[in-house]
Amino acid sequence: MKLSELSEKANFIAGQQRVLRTHWNHYGNSLIQGITLSKASLHLSVANNTESGLGFWLFDHFLIRVTPERAFNGHVFNYTVEARDEPASVLIGCARLGDDGLLDGSISVNEREAVLSHFLDTISGIYAALYQATERGESLTLETLAKHHATA
Repeated sequence: MKLSELSEKANFIAGQQRVLRTHWNHYGNSLIQGITLSKASLHLSVANNTESGLGFWLFDHFLIRVTPERAFNGHVFNYTVEARDEPASVLIGCARLGDDGLLDGSISVNEREAVLSHFLDTISGIYAALYQATERGESLTLETLAKHHATA
């Protein structure tokens, strides 16, 4: 393979990576704005220091993270939940970010309300488990939440 061919391929790859990072940044901005500007009382707050992704505290006890997969040219977001001061986390969902800026093939990362709705659909099982435990007067640990999510 010629140097010019390698250079052309490398430039294509770099360009695609820039596009993907731009889409991830737009997704993050749309989600944060959707949560912070929402008139609904979601009891979600933006977390500080979330390493490589986004983080939101739910009732100041559960941390919901949205992180891109750790792969070159990764197009998948992982949604996880963890309890405060516990190292374990539970995968609660995944989404695919296309090169066209569409989340799961249909949601533009620039559409704040649609991004928020997708996020809330993904974590709705967490709210359901919290509601059920609160209504019954039961404790809810991350382990119990994981079991509830697995059966939902």
